[in-house]
Formats: sequence, structure tokens, C-alpha cells
Amino acid sequence: MIFWLARWQGIADARRDASQNSTLPVVALITPEEKFAVGRKLDDIFADPSLKGYRIIGDLGLFDDLRGRENTDTSNPKQPRVWRLLLERGGWIYLFRALPPNAKSDELPSVLAIQESDKGHIIIRSPEVSKTTSP
Repeated sequence: MIFWLARWQGIADARRDASQNSTLPVVALITPEEKFAVGRKLDDIFADPSLKGYRIIGDLGLFDDLRGRENTDTSNPKQPRVWRLLLERGGWIYLFRALPPNAKSDELPSVLAIQESDKGHIIIRSPEVSKTTSP
């Protein structure tokens, strides 16, 4: 009985942390572009990053779902896009896009694993989304 209660609580906690009511921090990650195939340029957020020199194995659709949606955007309350920090461990940073408020019970967020750079990176953590608007 205790096992099932712990399992149920674990699932409930995971669903909460994948939703808009997450206790995990909102994150902004700034990293050197030569180490990162996705993300927006700080000086030109409308330009897609160059994919020259990168290759893919696996589901191209997962990459296409991410490309162009790398920033947090809460302008549409029905489909907000909020990036959260899941974990930092062993030279890796794990980020995920929180589920929208109307997510189905079986919907799960994808996790983005980023290797820390030898040139450094900046991580900004916050308990909530910034109040400033971006272009």
C-alpha cells in the first residue's frame, strides 16, 4: 500500500512540475553559439541559427518542434511557452518546456540536454516568468 501511495504521489509531483504551477525555476540559458545547434541569437532573435556542420540521427520532427520555439513566450495564455530547469549534473544541463494548462493527462514534456561549454555559459533562474516583454 505504501508503494502505491508513493508511486501516486511521485506521478502527481511530476505532473505539477511539468505544468504551469511548477516549483522548478524558469530559466534563461546563454551559451556560445558554436557549441549549440538551437537557440536564438541575442543580437537578432528572428534569425534561425545556422545548422551547417550538424548532423542528425533519429526523429527530425523533435528538432523541428523545438526550432523557432526556443524562447519563453506567455503572450498567448492558452498556449504559453515556459522553459524550466530540470537538473544540472555531471557537466550537463537539462531543460524542458512546461506543459500548457490544457495538456492531456498522458502528455509528457520533452527534455533538452545541453553539455556545458568549456567557454562558459550563463544560466538565469527565476521562480516565475519575467514581467518584461521581448520583441
